[in-house]
Amino acid sequence: MTAAAMVANVSLLNSTVLASTRMPFAMAQDGFLSPVFAKIHKRFGTPAIAILTSGSIYAALAVHSMTQLITVYVWLRVATSMMTVLAAWRLRQTKPDMPRSFVIPGGRKGLLYAVGAPLLMGCVALLGSDRYALLWGPVVIALGPVAYFLLRRRVTTPL
Repeated sequence: MTAAAMVANVSLLNSTVLASTRMPFAMAQDGFLSPVFAKIHKRFGTPAIAILTSGSIYAALAVHSMTQLITVYVWLRVATSMMTVLAAWRLRQTKPDMPRSFVIPGGRKGLLYAVGAPLLMGCVALLGSDRYALLWGPVVIALGPVAYFLLRRRVTTPL
């Protein structure tokens, strides 16, 4: 049972590492990162530079405890969820007549609840983090908008 659990965890880590290397590759294709990350290895057909760069970042993060890494991951995950619910609010505000396959029921009150409840829960989760996450969580979240504003002028194709 222990050996099977170890193999399962190593497989899960391997698939996570390989799947996340797709991000720098896709971002490079969209113009948000250097085109170097979009180059494909001639023999293997993989984004080798993106894989090596991601692996290097993972190796640098390996000096931290699993608890520290998970708490910073939670900050990033909550930030992603907050952006998703805020996008629903923004879309309703900017394109109220757009045809949708799903509409948040309850009009304004329903939208307020659908956006406000996850935002409130996210804030509670973030503020309840350990000291390491409270220090580094806001830093990594702040890097997103900074990178966006620095790189958005480089993108020439509409997304």
